[in-house]
Amino acid sequence: MGREQSMEVRFSQAELEQLKRAASAVSLDLTAFLRHAVLAVASEIRDQPYTNQELGSIHREASSRGHIWELSELQERGLPLYWNEGWVRARLAEGKSIKQLAILCGAPVTTVGNHLQNVYGLRTFRTLTEKDIITIRERYAAGDSRRQIAQDLGVSSVTVGKYLKGLPTEFERALPRTEQTRGSEVPRTPKEKGLQDWSRRLFLERVEQIGTWPTSTEVIAARAFAGDRSTAKDWTSRMVKQGRLVRLARGWFDIIR
Repeated sequence: MGREQSMEVRFSQAELEQLKRAASAVSLDLTAFLRHAVLAVASEIRDQPYTNQELGSIHREASSRGHIWELSELQERGLPLYWNEGWVRARLAEGKSIKQLAILCGAPVTTVGNHLQNVYGLRTFRTLTEKDIITIRERYAAGDSRRQIAQDLGVSSVTVGKYLKGLPTEFERALPRTEQTRGSEVPRTPKEKGLQDWSRRLFLERVEQIGTWPTSTEVIAARAFAGDRSTAKDWTSRMVKQGRLVRLARGWFDIIR
């Protein structure tokens, strides 16, 4: 048996809560649950018995006859499950992403995405909401990378970058903010100061939106995050780490004045 390798996987706060609930349901700690869940899914993915050319030929021939693929037929013949529109729509209704559909089918993500868009007319890219855009700005100001944010939201880094124009690059942000030179402090660059000011402005806008302080996670979720308690918990955790909020008791916070 080869030497075990480690790897890092990042989850949003909401995803982590979902995983913890699932691990608890089967009485496993989170690490063991993740390991066995991934291996269970991977063991179900088999090598495709058909070449891409053969699959294309089969699908075109069936389409020319107006054939509608039944799920049982696809499973019996080892054909892609995403050829059944009902199965696709049911999985999407459950909240599955295109990447998750591809894993369930054992097929390339781009192939599944192209099929859904060209055959079923389903959009395979996510449209960001105003709440998502605010989250992008807040998380980047808090120190998260574009790549991390993009993965959590299910979009590309380029899409995330559209909402961060004019801000420091991650390389510029990684530079020491202050350096001591002959006992004097080197001032921040305009971009660094802009990021700090912008982060504070976003925080103050959120504080004003919430209104009453001290307050609870439930109130924060209801007033600032459309009732999404997981997002509210993620935000308060980050603000505590940044020294902008103080945790008075479990689920209760106040502004550091």
